[in-house]
Amino acid sequence: MRRAAVALVAIAALAGCNGDDPPEGIHSPEGVMIRDWLMAVEHYDFSHAADFFAPGAIIDQGGPPYRLRTRRAARLFNATLPCHADLIGLSDEGSKVLALFRLRPGPGGDCTGKARVRYTIEDGQFTEWRQLPGGRSKPV
Repeated sequence: MRRAAVALVAIAALAGCNGDDPPEGIHSPEGVMIRDWLMAVEHYDFSHAADFFAPGAIIDQGGPPYRLRTRRAARLFNATLPCHADLIGLSDEGSKVLALFRLRPGPGGDCTGKARVRYTIEDGQFTEWRQLPGGRSKPV
C-alpha cells in the first residue's frame, strides 16, 4: 500500500501536479505550442524557435510594431529575447489568446516579474505577437 502511494506521488511530481488544477488553457493546443516555442528559446535553438513564426508576423513590444519579413529576422528576434519564461496562464479570446508568463533569468540578465503577450495563431504559427504594457520587470 505504501509503495502505491509513493508511486502516485512520483507520477504526480513528474506530471507537474502539485495538487492544484493547472491554469486554464495551459494544455490547449495553443498552450502546447507556446510551451514548445519557449523550450526552443530556452535551449538556444533559435532556428526551431523561428519555425513558430509565420512569414511577415507582426511583433509589438511596446514600441513601433514591425514585421518578421524573413526567417533570419525571426531567428534574430528569438535570439535577442532577454528573459526566459514559464507559461503560467492562458486565456482564449476567440481569434487570439492571451498568455501570462513568469520571467526568469535569461541571456539579458536577472529577469523577474511577469509579462503578458497576446498572440494570433494561424495554421500553427504566430502571426501576431503583442506584448502588453505593465506587469513586467526588466532585466537588471
